[in-house]
Amino acid sequence: MWTELEKLNIEYKNLNLHDVIDYEKFCIISIVWHSTKIEGCSLTETDTKVLIENDITAAGKPLIDHLMIKDHFAAFQFIKEQAKQKRKLSLEFIRDIAGNVMKNTGSFTNTISGTFDTSKGDLRLAQVYVDQKYFPDYTKVPNLLEQLCKSVNRKIDKVEDTEIIKLAADLHYNFVNIHPFGDGNGRTARLLMNYIQLYHNEPLIKIFTEDSTEYIDRLNETEEKENMEIFREFIGKQETKFLKAEIDKHKKLNKGFMLTF
Repeated sequence: MWTELEKLNIEYKNLNLHDVIDYEKFCIISIVWHSTKIEGCSLTETDTKVLIENDITAAGKPLIDHLMIKDHFAAFQFIKEQAKQKRKLSLEFIRDIAGNVMKNTGSFTNTISGTFDTSKGDLRLAQVYVDQKYFPDYTKVPNLLEQLCKSVNRKIDKVEDTEIIKLAADLHYNFVNIHPFGDGNGRTARLLMNYIQLYHNEPLIKIFTEDSTEYIDRLNETEEKENMEIFREFIGKQETKFLKAEIDKHKKLNKGFMLTF
């Protein structure tokens, strides 16, 4: 699979799609839609495109879903700019990303340990339990994130070829299992994964909403079997699916358009 992915990556880059007007923007819009859809957003991909391009809301859809889309897109633009500067990971940087993700949908949470604000990228001050799984105690979160940043930073300038996407998958997996925020962890994890891609000028990674069940299953299976190759393989297959779709669209475009009567 990795050999096929490497060949597709080269073919994709040779198409010079980034020279096409607004290609990257449309690509990011699509990734934003898939990412927010996984989190339950009700907007369609067309709704998402119209909202981001024209600031027009979808009739009958919740305001919070529109804000989720706008925040996610803004967060993507933020990491894109940071990647140009080759900014290394840090606790501050991760909090900045999470704060952008939750800027207009986050809120204060009061706990016996204190108050935290997800709209500001505050780390959680409470225990988190999801689907029969406990995440690390909140007191351990800052240190775990620091360790994760140091580990990624040691590798980020050394990886090449398919090792880049493997590092992106590793970052996603480890981050989401730390689950440092009260909300927005999945979206932030997928942004961090794409930060690695942007840092290396590699094609972006899309987690397809139709594969969301397998996505969760592979995360759980990776933990159960303590085998990172499981999640790496899943991400590799998602990237293969994305590249094939983009290459196929380009081939169809080159066939030309014929009027139909």
